[in-house]
Amino acid sequence: MVDYERLRPKEREWDLSGVERLLRRKGAAVPIRPAIQVAGSKGKGTTAAFLEVLGTAAGLRTGSYSSPHLITLCERIRIAGEPIRVERLEPVLAGLLDFAGDQPPTFFEAMTVSAVECFAQDQVDLAIYEVGLGGRFDATTAIDVDAAIVTRIELEHTDVLGDTIAAIAAEKAAVIRPGGIGLTATTGEALAVVRAHAQQVAAELLVMDEDFGVHHVDWSSDGARGLLSLPDGTRQQFFLPDAKAFELPALALAAASLSRLQPELALPLDPVPRPNLPCRFEVRTERDGHVLILDGAHTEDSLRAVVVEMQRRYPGKMPCVLTSLAAGKRWKEALSEVLPIADSVVVTELTGTPGEDPATICAWLTEQGARSEVATDVAAGLRKLREYAGPRLVVGSFYLAGAVRLLVDSDV
Repeated sequence: MVDYERLRPKEREWDLSGVERLLRRKGAAVPIRPAIQVAGSKGKGTTAAFLEVLGTAAGLRTGSYSSPHLITLCERIRIAGEPIRVERLEPVLAGLLDFAGDQPPTFFEAMTVSAVECFAQDQVDLAIYEVGLGGRFDATTAIDVDAAIVTRIELEHTDVLGDTIAAIAAEKAAVIRPGGIGLTATTGEALAVVRAHAQQVAAELLVMDEDFGVHHVDWSSDGARGLLSLPDGTRQQFFLPDAKAFELPALALAAASLSRLQPELALPLDPVPRPNLPCRFEVRTERDGHVLILDGAHTEDSLRAVVVEMQRRYPGKMPCVLTSLAAGKRWKEALSEVLPIADSVVVTELTGTPGEDPATICAWLTEQGARSEVATDVAAGLRKLREYAGPRLVVGSFYLAGAVRLLVDSDV
């Protein structure tokens, strides 16, 4: 199997023929319905996580497929909130590879079809599929779904998806199926593209802040309380413990889609069950009492959201930042969002996928007037980060955040 997530070759034939062949093979499982697909540049993982916990707390047996994984690929397929066991996954993957023969699927195609098989074997009540990249030619789009969510759109993966907001929005809007249901939190130019696509395929489109949304939010040290308006016109009080600002649109999208698909569900909103969101503004307290924040944010919008949350939680405090970034990203634009609040920056190598040269990043940071240094590897970077007496922030890649998390959990 070719792992395009990690290898990032210059050329890739983007189509659905490979995954469709696997889904239609003799003896293949019928994909579980109802099913929801989640696409977007920002917030799709958080939205999928809220779908999972809301559905589970409402009494549904959920199956959730997400990416990337932090430690083990079994994290990508969850049933009833638990990662699939390796002894369950191995025979499914082996069967797919035997069938494929000399036409092996990509890593993501194989994992996607494995999720379909595992959800069917367990007869889950709701299947949730998070898009890996784009939408139109993502492997998850070969699966029939009942609703498709497009979160927010920003410039990302421009080498594959296009170099304008409109082009990227068109790729992601394609997850909204003919005659289906779409929900979106996009705005401006991206929303216009999503609307046009929905009209073209005669799909129902529900737009955040028009057909559903979050209102009258009151923040406290315990979380956020407010009202959720749902597509049926009702308003329900919610309380999200330990809320982050970026979570509220995801909560609204998840609640709106579940209430639209299954209006009989009693959604648990006061309080909302907290999803497990590793490396999405994950706050750890270090042994010396200082906080360590782990976040996989690597785009301008996502890093802007991290900065907003840092300033809300730790006003007036400037963190030391540990970063590394995948090759081909708009890393200068992304890091420019963090520099105004950074005391200093440590740059290290990225493992697991091709990354930008740390020395090049460090030289650019110096040109911007930032204090920066290079660490030889992630462990060295964490040691340098821990020399700082103040908030410590890890951003730039889920691979980096996951590697630091593993070191922290190993008490290194």
